[in-house]
Amino acid sequence: MVTALGRTIRRFKHESIFPNVTLLRYGCIGSSPVKPSVAITIRTLAVYRQTHRVCPRLSIHAEAKKLCHLHNVCYRRYFAEQLRAAFDVYLELQRRITARLDKHLGRDTPNWRMLNSCPACQYTLQQEPPLQYSIICACDGNNSAKLVDPAVRHGVERLDPRSGTSSIWLSEPYVDMFTDEVGNARNQQSRSRSAATAATIHDPDDPWIEEPESGDSSEPVSICVDRWRNAAPESRKKMFAIFKKSGIFITVCRHGFLLTICDMVRSGELMKYPIASLNKLMKVFGKNILYGYDIKCALEKILLHSSLANRIKELNLHGVVPAFHGHAHNRLCQVQHHSKYKVGAGKEDFETCERVFSESNALAPETRNATEFHRHQALDEHFRFADMDKYANLSNFIYNNYVQALEAIAATSTFLAESPVGPDAPFEADLDDERILLEKMSSKKDAAPVEVDYVKALDLRPNYSSKDIGNVRRRHTHAAAKRDQKQEVVEDFEHQMGIDERWGPNHPERIQAQSRITHRLFFKAVDDVERLVVMRLLELTKLQMNGYKLRTQISKALKSRATAIRNALQRYNKYAAEMMPPRPSLDWNQIVEYSFLAEFDLLRDSNGQIQTKRWANPLYRQASAQYFDRVRAQEELERLNVEVGRLMTKIRDDTIYYPNTIAILSTEDPPLASELSRQWEQLLSVNSWHQRRIHQIQTLHGYSGPRWPGTRLGAAGGNSLAHDVLAAGSAPTDEGIINEEPYDGERMQQVEGYIDGLEHHAADDM
Repeated sequence: MVTALGRTIRRFKHESIFPNVTLLRYGCIGSSPVKPSVAITIRTLAVYRQTHRVCPRLSIHAEAKKLCHLHNVCYRRYFAEQLRAAFDVYLELQRRITARLDKHLGRDTPNWRMLNSCPACQYTLQQEPPLQYSIICACDGNNSAKLVDPAVRHGVERLDPRSGTSSIWLSEPYVDMFTDEVGNARNQQSRSRSAATAATIHDPDDPWIEEPESGDSSEPVSICVDRWRNAAPESRKKMFAIFKKSGIFITVCRHGFLLTICDMVRSGELMKYPIASLNKLMKVFGKNILYGYDIKCALEKILLHSSLANRIKELNLHGVVPAFHGHAHNRLCQVQHHSKYKVGAGKEDFETCERVFSESNALAPETRNATEFHRHQALDEHFRFADMDKYANLSNFIYNNYVQALEAIAATSTFLAESPVGPDAPFEADLDDERILLEKMSSKKDAAPVEVDYVKALDLRPNYSSKDIGNVRRRHTHAAAKRDQKQEVVEDFEHQMGIDERWGPNHPERIQAQSRITHRLFFKAVDDVERLVVMRLLELTKLQMNGYKLRTQISKALKSRATAIRNALQRYNKYAAEMMPPRPSLDWNQIVEYSFLAEFDLLRDSNGQIQTKRWANPLYRQASAQYFDRVRAQEELERLNVEVGRLMTKIRDDTIYYPNTIAILSTEDPPLASELSRQWEQLLSVNSWHQRRIHQIQTLHGYSGPRWPGTRLGAAGGNSLAHDVLAAGSAPTDEGIINEEPYDGERMQQVEGYIDGLEHHAADDM
């Protein structure tokens, strides 16, 4: 028998013909199903389960090695397999106990977990203030949770019919229903264009087209497509053949509770995964859902031409680009899709998935070479505990956001009051004007690339440096050959364009084409400055995250990067002065303050319209940013006030529901009553902390939310037992304050069953 402190040989009195039944009654689980020679105490397994929950990097092999060191035993690989077998049985027992309890409480209805995972999002109350969106969530894919194909591993994997997934997982057949949505959307877009136009001109906003390789910066390209791999064509989203599962795709609410999860199978982040996830959300939650996705700009085009288009419009499904990822989207995309400009989004950054993945990534070393069942089991265990952790932190989330929103309102109000722009400027109207102008700019295309190439070829002078000119006599023959070659190119262009008389320096067409060339050089200079600034921003970010030696290397790189940026600025200012009208020059102090990459898009205006706009003024843009921060902070307070009321009401209902349900179950099923009592003790400690936090929120200067609990609007996914319990109970006299003793009855007397074995583990005390 293996415990956390040692291993001994024990003899147990047979209480069943099956050895594992006898072992279980003594608080142990055997390592084999028929004739176990090693048994591990349930307490040891429970300790490992909780340790692995809070430290996912602790694998089953590490735990086996730890026990071996504690027991002075040389480690062997089969020890880990024995521990894994017992741990699988332990988790299966936990799942079956939870399933029995859920069935008794009416929690086994379809989508119950989705509908009841987050009280702040889903515990809707009667007569609460209406919100713009009922659910705010984020979705994203992660390729850390890969699974190596058993076909490329050593040996032959045994067939394992176990699943390891819970009700919150989306099955592969369900996701595959949306495989053809991208192709169908493209076909529908193609049919909407005329045949002639479709044959010669690509839609500049089409997120699936091949981008030109010419490097021509005069045409507006879809920067979002270039910068995000998951916005690439579906055919490019390949994954190494050795991986059977290439990762996971999840959706979480704004508080971090898991809503859906599915496997990404032998591919990159295909569009079918977000489409399937959003379809599930619409089916379960219905109207008014706001989601955040890295490439929402590209996904929206597919959704509006997919089979879900009508439902999306009916159910008012909207999306945004997350705050951090939005920095790399172009300015037009930000004006259209960024969360900062979305009414009803509040101060939510929609980067919740990144924080969730920062925790789940620790599972990767354990799950990558596991069986499919063990991978699913590990992921499901992790996210189930993560939801418990998120609930324990829910009041902290609300408190911190409330403080942040109040501080943002105070700071932005002060800034706007002191700004020469003033708080009453038409920021909303100017944002619409900026969006309209940027849309016009994005639709413009260079319609005469041949003329531009012809004018370039007209410059028959070889591009020699001063050193080449000094040696021109020695290389006269070679120079003459190059001149003749360029002459042939010019004549070929003239034949192609049907030009009888060569364009002179004052020819109108040549002047117009030369202007396009200048624009291209100017845009290329803008791109160079932007690229170097991006590299600088990334290096400055890493400078705060790494060790001393790496920081030293990065500091040296920044010095050389600063020189490169200054050189790029000189080229930019040179071509900016040649533009008609001249573009504003840039200096080093302006560049080092650039943190929003989309600001560079305003420099690409080809006809100077932007420079005449009020919203293009840097001071006005700064005031505009402060204005929208204040508006979003005010929306955040409105949502937080609703969430405070929901959390208070849930805590009050818990004090009624759990004790009365335990009392009812004590006569019908005492073991389940004991298990529910254990869960209530854990929940009671968390709710007590929530009440203290809520009191701190209510004492904040500027708090405008409810003071007392409300009444829940229905009981999603519940049964008659839940309704009867709440109806029979009476609210606490102190408005939801939890007493130290949750109920008057004594502890359950009948605890001899398997729950007694799970809770007391008699073998550990022998």
